[in-house]
Amino acid sequence: MKKTPPEIRILPDDVANRIAAGEVVERPSAVAKELIENAIDAGATRIEIEFKRGGKSFIKVSDDGCGMTRQQALTSLEPHATSKIRAPEDLFRISSYGFRGEAVPSIASVSKFKIRTRPESQTFGTEIDVYAGCVNSVRDCGMASGTEIIVENLFCSVPARRKFLKSDNVEASHIIKLCRLYALALPHLSITLIENSRVVFRSERNVGTIERIERIFGGEIAGKLIELPKAESKYAKVCGAILKAGESFPTSRNICAFVNGRPVECKVVYSAIKEAYSQYIPKGRFASAFLFIELDPETVDVNVHPQKREVRLKNEFEIRDFLFETILAELKSQASARSLQTSENSVQTAIDVDDIQPKKESPKISILPKPAFTPQTTQAFTKSTSPANAEKIAEDKVLLKNEVEQPVEQKTISKPVQQQKEKVSQTSAIVANWKYIGCLKKRYAIFETAKGLVLMSISSAIKRVRYEEILHALRGSNAISQTLLVPISLKFERGDDEYFSANRKAFETCGFQIEDFGKAFYRILAIPAWLKYANAENFIRDFVEIAREENKTLKKSGMSDESFAKALVERIGSASFDCNEVSATELLARLLSGDNHMTSPTGSLTLKEISDSELARFF
Repeated sequence: MKKTPPEIRILPDDVANRIAAGEVVERPSAVAKELIENAIDAGATRIEIEFKRGGKSFIKVSDDGCGMTRQQALTSLEPHATSKIRAPEDLFRISSYGFRGEAVPSIASVSKFKIRTRPESQTFGTEIDVYAGCVNSVRDCGMASGTEIIVENLFCSVPARRKFLKSDNVEASHIIKLCRLYALALPHLSITLIENSRVVFRSERNVGTIERIERIFGGEIAGKLIELPKAESKYAKVCGAILKAGESFPTSRNICAFVNGRPVECKVVYSAIKEAYSQYIPKGRFASAFLFIELDPETVDVNVHPQKREVRLKNEFEIRDFLFETILAELKSQASARSLQTSENSVQTAIDVDDIQPKKESPKISILPKPAFTPQTTQAFTKSTSPANAEKIAEDKVLLKNEVEQPVEQKTISKPVQQQKEKVSQTSAIVANWKYIGCLKKRYAIFETAKGLVLMSISSAIKRVRYEEILHALRGSNAISQTLLVPISLKFERGDDEYFSANRKAFETCGFQIEDFGKAFYRILAIPAWLKYANAENFIRDFVEIAREENKTLKKSGMSDESFAKALVERIGSASFDCNEVSATELLARLLSGDNHMTSPTGSLTLKEISDSELARFF
């Protein structure tokens, strides 16, 4: 049977525009992005963005830029109409934000679209109404100079696209993040963001980098940053703010790169930051940096991604090395400055102490404040420390220590040594053949067995034990909680609240008691018994960030039991674990009584055995 060649036809303009819209208009935030970039290219110094229902039903972007004449406004609705480039070689030195001429016609083809614009030289402006790519009306209007674009009922002509959008909160979080990035990237620009008639933020012009970050992203992030002075090489200039040594974040979402004022994703920048912080943050944690990089436009290719998210750099290896050396030099400089300051403070403290020493003829005065005891504890300490009450005094000391460290009502108070030894005897059936030898660098507990030596990774063992506890709680077991005397207040952003709310029931099952305290605002009244009060807030916030990252794989904000438990234990460390015979043996017993005790939930070894034959070969 002979095959007949198919007929080849030119696509109609409306079909071609809708195909282009699939690349350019991925979600409501993409609409806001394209309109903001057009406003910036128009020379605007003030941009106002307003949206409703996550941008699905309403987006308005108005600016005080140069505006357009009636003919220019009509031409802008045609495919590939742009004022940014003229010749093919212009693609290799792009300095504007938009250049393809696809955004406005693509947006107009999938929405109810209205544009109102007036150049400063004209008395009246122009208003054009478009529905699904068809121009319905063109008329004069009165308005200030500039441009205002309203996009309603997004994807009205392709309703199947709507089912791929996320919830209103998630879509709103994308728009908010986008506007924050542009407000940060362009200090000369004033951006106002309004959601459902409520001002989300208003950026101010010409303020310092860290102050701008604080006003846009909040003090929690800005407080952990130091300013990166401007540096220059043959290929690039850079300035901005970087994370202090010793601080870290659970994900990389606080790394922002701006190339020639454009927020972009750039592997070169991420690689340089990761390498520079390799000695300053723990494995599995991430740095934060806001880098403003200036390059020759001819060495930057922004025509890589349809939405201009990514860029390619011509001299990427040289730029990477330059960024790495600049960041590392600043981190070392800050470390040296802190070390010098500490030395100076030590010397000054010694001088101050000498100055306040009492003279011989003066009565001795204690310069240390006395602790405030309750009547019961005062009575215990005023008695003589005879063997009969020595044990009671030891208990009271532990009680006081715990009250200072952790403000909770229900506390597990450390028992005297004799009672702890009784606890070890209860687990002797499990670890009868294991003899504790010692602790290596506070990271590994060493045991002697009938076959040789076994090293237990304390961190991995704790994660495995906690993982099993969390899973048992999620699957019906009762979790032990401790009620807080001082509740923890938590305020989330819109996108983060989506993930916290979706996993709230799992948190409560694991021992958290959570109370609503307003929109995206909560109070934590109780936490699991194994979680320290001082670590609770960061513990929850870290989980929310990880949940957002996991969502890329899980495609849902509510995580499975295993993923939830794994995300929680990733934030658990071993720094507070006091390794001794009692604690290490108890941890070993709990580890061996669980499932899959040879590895942690992240896959790292918990136990490593060295047999007698292997030891013999060493010698």
